[in-house]
Amino acid sequence: MDDTWSVRELPVLAATVALLEESYLVTVTDIASRTGLDEHAVARSLEALDPVFVDFRKTTTGGDPTFWYVLKVTPAARQAVGQWPTAETLVSALAGELSAAAHQEQDAERKGLLTYAARLIGDTLRDVTVRAADSVLAPAVTAMGQDAGPSAGQETAGR
Repeated sequence: MDDTWSVRELPVLAATVALLEESYLVTVTDIASRTGLDEHAVARSLEALDPVFVDFRKTTTGGDPTFWYVLKVTPAARQAVGQWPTAETLVSALAGELSAAAHQEQDAERKGLLTYAARLIGDTLRDVTVRAADSVLAPAVTAMGQDAGPSAGQETAGR
């Protein structure tokens, strides 16, 4: 079985999320133009991504996907393309920033503490830190997911 996630679904999802920042809905044609994929490949991808990542709507066009569209994306979609953090990406970013700060620190004691903190949250206590980050992020992602349309929080047309 071929890997469609990296060659088709992820590029389609990334284009869809980006385009929805510019518009209230995005057509298959818009996504095809952005990705360079043909409309039928984009439509197959959107069918695979619906409903976990996108709200994909098909109009009555006799099978022609030209005017089929995505109304909104889910919080999971925004996390998959890196627009919103996951607990894992947040912990990795924090550990990386602490490590970078340690490299820049001139004071030996602070340098040691920063290095230790980076190692604790990024390695030794990573599982606990990820659970903690998830409990902090989950309510916000859930609240934002109530309307995950354009720029999450704006009302979408027709609702």
